[in-house]
Amino acid sequence: MTPSIYSLFVLGALFCCVLTPLVRHFATKYGFVDCPQRARKVHKNAVPRLGGAAILFSFLLVLFFGGLTVPELRNTLWGNSHVGGVVVLGSLSIFVIGVLDDLSRLSPRVKLLGEFVTAALVVWFAKLGFYDVQFLGFGDLSIPEWMGFGLACLWIVGMANAVNLIDGLDGLASGVTLMGLTAIALVGYLASIPHVTWMATTLIGCILGFLVFNSRPASIFLGDCGSLTLGYLAGCLSLMGSFRGDGMIDGLFPIFAFFIPVADCGFAIIRRMLRGRSPFSPDMEHFHHRLMTRGLSHGKAVLALWAAAMCCAFVAVGAAFGRGDQLTALLVTFGLAGFVLLRYLGYFRFDFFGKGLVSLVQDRETARVAEQVVKEVEGMVALADDFEDLPRAIERASAALGFAEVKMSFFQEDGLIGVSSDTSTRQVREVIRWTDSKYPGYFPRDRAFSAEFPISGLRHVYGSVNYQFLDGRQNLEVHDEILLERIHDAISSLAGRVRRTEVKA
Repeated sequence: MTPSIYSLFVLGALFCCVLTPLVRHFATKYGFVDCPQRARKVHKNAVPRLGGAAILFSFLLVLFFGGLTVPELRNTLWGNSHVGGVVVLGSLSIFVIGVLDDLSRLSPRVKLLGEFVTAALVVWFAKLGFYDVQFLGFGDLSIPEWMGFGLACLWIVGMANAVNLIDGLDGLASGVTLMGLTAIALVGYLASIPHVTWMATTLIGCILGFLVFNSRPASIFLGDCGSLTLGYLAGCLSLMGSFRGDGMIDGLFPIFAFFIPVADCGFAIIRRMLRGRSPFSPDMEHFHHRLMTRGLSHGKAVLALWAAAMCCAFVAVGAAFGRGDQLTALLVTFGLAGFVLLRYLGYFRFDFFGKGLVSLVQDRETARVAEQVVKEVEGMVALADDFEDLPRAIERASAALGFAEVKMSFFQEDGLIGVSSDTSTRQVREVIRWTDSKYPGYFPRDRAFSAEFPISGLRHVYGSVNYQFLDGRQNLEVHDEILLERIHDAISSLAGRVRRTEVKA
């Protein structure tokens, strides 16, 4: 007997409800947790990551069962079509990239390279490239096949990273993706693309099961492995649901279905580049950060963006089948509503780019120099075999970050550097001090701003570092804190190498 689509939806939710606690236990036991002390984090306690594993494995289990019993799924997974099968294989590759990023924080270039290679293979073998873009009510646009292939790859990689970027509050990325997938399932049904409807509905069920544990207060996070995989699947399914003939896609539907994460990602890239920062440098100016700055609580900010994503999903369905004046009225309404929302969030004002043109130029130059110096320091620490060169690296970092004194303490346990994360007593093994030559001898501590951070790895805490600033600041800018964290991550990697050497000795 062929199960109904509702059966796969329920199975996905149930499987994910069962698997998520198991993944949460595994992540907690082996130290795969999100550290609350890092910049931009809004939670106060360590929360397990790797939640994406529960969603993906539930999705794969239900798809396998559906492939055995549902002809439409069997054909798309391992039959003549095999489009769905190629997409599923690609999701495994993206998941592995996300897991590696969760474990060792891959560089943006390495991560993007892996994502683009995966996307290119999926687009090629699943035949997701296009050469004709249809704008219902506005005509068609023909493009070269190579451009359609490149745009398809860019869309999939862009969606993966857009969902990853918006994953900043409990349940936000999961809920926003769910809304877009609802639009895909509806359009797949109305446009007679059954395999898209089956796959999207199954994934919706898995996400709902995960939201039981991921909604506020979340007991597990998606992690990069989850947000990247969800974004990848959303990008592929939106492309599959957009095809309206051989080589022709609907150019409006996928953008509207996921307008919230796409717009948030686009503004983030523009904002960072205008300020002279790397497009991959994190900040606290995403949509959800701005809503919380406006006074909304954590939960209300999530609900507001869920509601906005739901409206975008309805607009996407309307845009997929609208005609002429209907579509024009819909787009005008959507555009005006979007403009009002973005203006409320602080965009389309000059302070979005900086406080005046002179300030913008100064910020760009300062940020560019700081990024370059921190990159040099990361390279210096990466080449080191011990802690002898750390004072020189600290001195180089002070030129960009402005601290006057540093005290770096390293811990030990059983003769090895580092202590277990749950150890309360920590024996100091070595202390490294550095003071700026401009401040010889004593300086009044009441004038100094002090900031302290842990130096920790996946399973061990290697030490702590204390900074003293004498430039009159009362707090650390988020960008400065993020740059310091990059240095701490490099030092943590060095400490891990030292520990492995000691273990072998």
